[in-house]
Amino acid sequence: MYRVLSVLSVAAALAACSTAGRNFDTSSLYLVTPGQTTLQQASALMHADPVDVYRQSDGSVIARWAYKSTLATDAVYFNRELWLSFGPDGRYERVVNAINIPRMNQYGYDGDHAAPVRSF
Repeated sequence: MYRVLSVLSVAAALAACSTAGRNFDTSSLYLVTPGQTTLQQASALMHADPVDVYRQSDGSVIARWAYKSTLATDAVYFNRELWLSFGPDGRYERVVNAINIPRMNQYGYDGDHAAPVRSF
């Protein structure tokens, strides 16, 4: 009886969990350099392809990385998004939007303290 209740409890807990998007790693975000980094390089640094790529008429691109996980539907959730702009030449320009992205990941680390590499 205890085993059946345990299995049912685990099944119920897992049924309440969900994820959307692709999990991505922003710990190397500070390496994304304006005028140099391409979309492919940014994707490699974040270990994930963007979930959306919006191509503009001038040849520029806005890429969106997004990940949402929910423990109990609409009760406990975690949401992260990062929108990066790439120019017509395919090189990174700027952060368009960042939701729940740690500021530490947007700066370099020199071993003793965080040091600003560049501003967004």
